[in-house]
Amino acid sequence: MLTLHTFAISHFSEKIRWVLRVAGLPFVEVPLVPGLHMPTTLWLSRRATTVPIITGDGLRVQGSDRILARLGARFDLSAVLPDDPDEHQACLAAAAAHDALGRHVMRWVYRPLVRQPGAMLMMWTLSATPTEAFAIKQLLPVLLPGFKRSFGIDDAHGAEARDGISRALDAIDRRRAGADTLAGAFTVEDLSVCALLAPLAAPAAHPIYAHPTVRALMAEAIAPWERHPTLQWVREVYARHRPLEPQQSPLMLAAARIPPRR
Repeated sequence: MLTLHTFAISHFSEKIRWVLRVAGLPFVEVPLVPGLHMPTTLWLSRRATTVPIITGDGLRVQGSDRILARLGARFDLSAVLPDDPDEHQACLAAAAAHDALGRHVMRWVYRPLVRQPGAMLMMWTLSATPTEAFAIKQLLPVLLPGFKRSFGIDDAHGAEARDGISRALDAIDRRRAGADTLAGAFTVEDLSVCALLAPLAAPAAHPIYAHPTVRALMAEAIAPWERHPTLQWVREVYARHRPLEPQQSPLMLAAARIPPRR
């Protein structure tokens, strides 16, 4: 059995969660708590503290692109990857090429959130036990400055992220030219782009990003592109291709802990 280690709010984790669901591969998701995750991720990976990480069935792989490549070599991912070896590799490379967009999205959506410690506390403790939530509350004044430094959550990087997102959205729209997919068939590239843009698109199939409270918190970040054709396309792709989460999945349980919008 595969085990997927994630953050509930991570769009890179969402990419792998979606691949596993659309491919019908059984897995157990273990959501980690941002800020308390580092001992676990370092023990699992021996190299870095990022998620997602997948283990089981002889695998121990960190990073969404490396995970996709290993899953594609080991399991049947014909739902999102071509069978032809050359096309298979080209599709994986095309998906990986959008990772910079994912980093821009993370930087941009966190800019307004880090100014609201209560919002950060809520987002980081969606999968926490009461003891973990208490620890994060005490550590937040220390964790937030380090988080902002590590990921460049500041005005200079924010402007770079905004411009990078705008360029990427326009390029995707031009490439699609109104089509339903990027390359004539739904592949892991479409899935990757949509997962990485999900925090901005807030598709209904993602119970956290679509939650009214989270949408309100991210309203400032979403506003510049809310009606952009690419984000509308992301919502449509989610509706067509993203299997709904089981009611007792960690993602649904995390979403159930989000307080109602005030």
